[in-house]
Amino acid sequence: MTDVTTQLPLKLSYRLTRDDVAAFERLPRELSGPGKLAFLLAFFAIVVVLATQEDHVRRFVPESLAEYQNIVAIVFAVVISYGAMTLALTLLSYWRIARVQLPHSETEIEATEANLKLKDGSPSRILEWSLIARVIETPRHVFLCLTPRKAVIVPLRAFHSIDAMRAFADLSETLSRRADGDA
Repeated sequence: MTDVTTQLPLKLSYRLTRDDVAAFERLPRELSGPGKLAFLLAFFAIVVVLATQEDHVRRFVPESLAEYQNIVAIVFAVVISYGAMTLALTLLSYWRIARVQLPHSETEIEATEANLKLKDGSPSRILEWSLIARVIETPRHVFLCLTPRKAVIVPLRAFHSIDAMRAFADLSETLSRRADGDA
């Protein structure tokens, strides 16, 4: 917990930027079920190609490792699969960042004990604290995650200090847990 306390209702106002969206998109995440399946399919496809091209692969394996050719091929397949998945996920995040429609006006948040009121140029929304699945705090943002792919992004510039941002993150975590009955 931080030393700063947050008085409710709390009103925040900021302009959401593409850099803020990029910060959310670039958060480390585990691969989902389809992502794991794609990795395995890429791995098996590379293993099949290497197996069918065994004579060509043999030329690239040093003589000292000839006995371990199959192990070398599997390690090579893992490295290629990992590289391909990393590239694909990076390109996907750039695509998601580029296609986000940023609000045309300031984003305004009013946090109360009961909920969050969110205005960003589209119709106002009220989010109950119980809808916040996870609160992620980074050095420059607080992400109020509704789903793994959707979050309310609150940048540091919405606060008067980093301590105020940390206090808001702590308060958000407490209120969302309390709404879920965990507190």
